[in-house]
Amino acid sequence: MHEIQGLDRLSAHHCVLLAVHYATESNITALQALTTLRAQDLPLELTLQIILTYLSETVDPSTYIEYLDELANSASNPIDDPAIAFDLSSVKELSTARARKRRSRIELLPLVHPLYKTESDLDLLTHFLIHRAHRIDEETGLLDLVPQLLVPFLGHSEYLRTWFISTVFPLLRLGYEYYPNIPVPPLEEFARLQGTRALNVQLAPLLESSHDNAARDLQGVVGPWICGANERKRRKLSKEGRRASLTEASPQGMDDWEALFGWLLRTSTEDLALVTRAVEEWDGPEDIDLGGYDEGREYIDDETRSKLEIRYAQMALACLYLIEDSEPETLKTAHLLLSRIASLLSLEPPPNLNAIVSALPTYDIPESILHDVSASILQEDRLLHSDNVLTQPNPSTVRLLELLLFSSCISSSLQQNLSIREVARMYLRSDASEQLTLLKKAIHILSTTAKIESEQWKATRAKILWLWGWGSSVEDTARRHGYGVLGNLHIDVVETEILKGLLESSHYALAIEIYVQHPTGSLPLPSSSVERIVLEAAMHHYDNASNGNKSRGGIKRASDIASAFNPHFKSSDRFQRLQALLAATHAMSFYSLTLQHGVPFQPVNIRVSSDPLSLIQKLLSQNSRSYTHLDDMITIGQNLVMARPSTLLDGDETDAPIESASLDKKKAVAERRVIGMTVEAALAEDDFETAYSYVVNRLNPSTPSPSVSPEASVSSNPFSLESPVKEDNDDIAWRAALEAGRHRTSPSSSFSWGQNTTSRPDLRQLEQRMELLSQALLLTPPRHLEEVLAVWQECENEMTALLAEENEAEERFNDAADRRLPGAFSNETLVVQPRREVGRGAVEESPMGLFDVARGAAAAFSKSAFPLRGAAENQSSTSTQDRDFGEDSGRMSMDFSDSGSMSAEDRVRKRDLVANAVTGGLASGIGWVLGANPNAHQENR
Repeated sequence: MHEIQGLDRLSAHHCVLLAVHYATESNITALQALTTLRAQDLPLELTLQIILTYLSETVDPSTYIEYLDELANSASNPIDDPAIAFDLSSVKELSTARARKRRSRIELLPLVHPLYKTESDLDLLTHFLIHRAHRIDEETGLLDLVPQLLVPFLGHSEYLRTWFISTVFPLLRLGYEYYPNIPVPPLEEFARLQGTRALNVQLAPLLESSHDNAARDLQGVVGPWICGANERKRRKLSKEGRRASLTEASPQGMDDWEALFGWLLRTSTEDLALVTRAVEEWDGPEDIDLGGYDEGREYIDDETRSKLEIRYAQMALACLYLIEDSEPETLKTAHLLLSRIASLLSLEPPPNLNAIVSALPTYDIPESILHDVSASILQEDRLLHSDNVLTQPNPSTVRLLELLLFSSCISSSLQQNLSIREVARMYLRSDASEQLTLLKKAIHILSTTAKIESEQWKATRAKILWLWGWGSSVEDTARRHGYGVLGNLHIDVVETEILKGLLESSHYALAIEIYVQHPTGSLPLPSSSVERIVLEAAMHHYDNASNGNKSRGGIKRASDIASAFNPHFKSSDRFQRLQALLAATHAMSFYSLTLQHGVPFQPVNIRVSSDPLSLIQKLLSQNSRSYTHLDDMITIGQNLVMARPSTLLDGDETDAPIESASLDKKKAVAERRVIGMTVEAALAEDDFETAYSYVVNRLNPSTPSPSVSPEASVSSNPFSLESPVKEDNDDIAWRAALEAGRHRTSPSSSFSWGQNTTSRPDLRQLEQRMELLSQALLLTPPRHLEEVLAVWQECENEMTALLAEENEAEERFNDAADRRLPGAFSNETLVVQPRREVGRGAVEESPMGLFDVARGAAAAFSKSAFPLRGAAENQSSTSTQDRDFGEDSGRMSMDFSDSGSMSAEDRVRKRDLVANAVTGGLASGIGWVLGANPNAHQENR
């Protein structure tokens, strides 16, 4: 009692100093008694300030909770406990003035924490408790003491309850329950955080831990934090009302939820599995764990909850549009997320990822939804817009994502790794060229690298057609374009690429089954298109072949294609031309051929050449004695003529083929050109005998050959069957005969003649040359006669010299023999005149003119070209010299000639006609220049 009496004598300043002393000493009992006895000098605010400032934060809050409750309720109990001892020693010696001075120096913390200055409606105790909680965490770091301080007073203030749930409770769970080994920010720092920064702090530990904790953290950390933050922003609590009630949501009411949805969307680009796990296990904004501190209060009303559920589903849909990966695990995760979205919206789940094509979803989306939608709508910052037609939760958008997901999955099975985002971009861009590039790449890889069977190719075709129409058939679209990711391509383009892939992978039987003999009778492509595609495929291999042999390489592939499809296109002129080209190329492969600059011959050289027959000439020049394979060369040439290689793929498929008669004419021209080439090649290798045989037997005028009209001699086609300079059949023949006739065999060359032949080899060859020149004279156009006659005169002079040399040698030999014989005597005998050149008369005194030369040439030609003419010649009056020469040359030509199929009578008549025409032409043309008398000669005949 003595202390209480002493207390009554203390001034107000002494009481304040004493209260500070008790608070500093943590003497809660004495402080409580002091504030009770001197309540008028220690008001509530001052008392709370003293406690806030001087009571140690390490003191267990349970020791002063009751005291705080008394202060809050203004309840004071009588101090009748005699054990209470007031220690007044710290202030009783102080005078009033000194006490006043010390009191003025005491600094007290404000009850209102700086972060909550705007909360003017809060009572003093609420401000004190919030500030005290901050002080405890700041000074001690013992955040677990804060609940002991605040929980007993949650019923005192709804603001305090909300603040505790949204600020202290999430931080407690992070640092003490969920992630005790991970440091958490101080309470004051955490309370300052807003929006995305706060979410990053709360969810950062989740990114480093198991995905299993995703839903737990959203329920127990993020959910409470968002509810409290929204509560502070959107509502005011009535001090009288203890039940929480929500006012109308402000535009900022869902800001923190939007921040969470944005965080999940961004995180999905790096960790889709985490977001998927969160969406799978978290039911959204209504699924919040407040630890029981809410006591049944609803922090989200029905209207806001409905809006948030829609936004939650929209966020999940948007996550799928940001998937940039096409790995199987990613697609599986996306499928799980899409299934969860369908469940949230009460829709049918999508089929399994390994479903067959017939079980895949089909396109049933109203076209108006995607009308005028561009790829820019896929930008990340636009995906969560409420007006984004791609992410608005409804059956159509879910179906579209199903189609995009399975398109990505099928593209991956076709070895084209396209993510959902890439597929969506391609779909919205509607770029046919981009889609065609994708289709070609897929089919190229499948046909060149993957070894797949026919059944797999059938499944592949079904997948590609699904990508084109998304389950809709051509009949459904009614416009030959599809709804799918390849839908901007015409269906014929898609089928064309598939057919090319089948041909490239050598699945000819399957290609025929689908595109030529379709079981339903409705062919995917017109027959003309199939023919064109097959020919293009064959020519592609042909043009890229390095060797012409059809048993290997590109020519083999081309030959296999032609053989497989030829029975189904028997009437196709192009297939016949292809077969001819392959035959010619294969035959040429047995010879070596090098083009300019040492480049070896390749089949494509035939196609790019304006005159493929000229390649035969190069072949003959580079392969020794290849000219002896005349029939082979002729076959090659005729096949090249028939093939018309450079135009095989030109023009319309409906172009009529060349008429048979016209083709025969062209083949005949080609044959004579090739023979002329072989003659030239034989002469180049000094094989006069072979050249002589070819000219006499294969190029003589008796060979049936069609006449080429002037109109047909000039071709408007880039590939001309004739040589660049037009030569008709006779032109080729006389030039070949002239070249062979002017050829001089080298001395080292050997001659072959019968052992019973007494003629000299050089004389025999000279006779053959003159025979060839005789043939040239018959065929030479008038403007070239001078050239042929010049060569003839050279041969005639050479013949005269050789005969004179032979006579002289014979006379010397006879004279020497006569002198050596014992008893020999000389008898003058008539020496038989030696054989002269063709056409020389028997009378020595009469010189031979060119008129006689022409007549002799005709006679010589009759012996070689028309052997049966001999019967007619026996009936006419000819000179002995002409008969001798005709028999000799006829014998040589008969060894190489072919009797042909004409009758003897026909040959005689035609021969007479040709001889008379040539003789008359010579006589009337240039015979008068050389002194011939054509009129007299005609009378003699």
